[in-house]
Amino acid sequence: MRMSKESYDRLNALTAMCFNANAVFDNLAYALDYHYYANISKVVHLHVAHIMPEWADIITDKMIQLSARPVRQPIGGYDTDFESLHDVFVTMLMTLTGLRETTRSLIESADLDGDDEVRIFAEEFLMIISPYIKQAEEWVNASDVLSAQDFNIHVLDYTHFIPLDN
Repeated sequence: MRMSKESYDRLNALTAMCFNANAVFDNLAYALDYHYYANISKVVHLHVAHIMPEWADIITDKMIQLSARPVRQPIGGYDTDFESLHDVFVTMLMTLTGLRETTRSLIESADLDGDDEVRIFAEEFLMIISPYIKQAEEWVNASDVLSAQDFNIHVLDYTHFIPLDN
């Protein structure tokens, strides 16, 4: 294994966070559908929730390249319903911010441990996360100024930072 035990543990934890984020965002999409916000649900489900396992694969692929064995950790169940669109997007923002903070901690610890390849990878991974955080911020702001129905109709007009081609 070409990394410290701490980097190994943090990479596995980050992978688990991506899978947990997938579960959280799936639940957000289900709640949106349940409350008749199908357009928003589709964007959240296809372009945010579905990305999280891809991020986990990016991490585990790097671990394998560095001769480390990824370990799939258990994920939680999420059944929270939401009072407003604002709550949905704040939950998304908090989840993504948690991924960012865990990645930053990985960068710092990898740097201290001399795990240069892990540090560089984590810095690049941080750049993947950043547009999704910005998008969640835009959606929080839009949910504050638009009615839920208007936002549902015009969600694509408030989606500027993430790719919509998948």
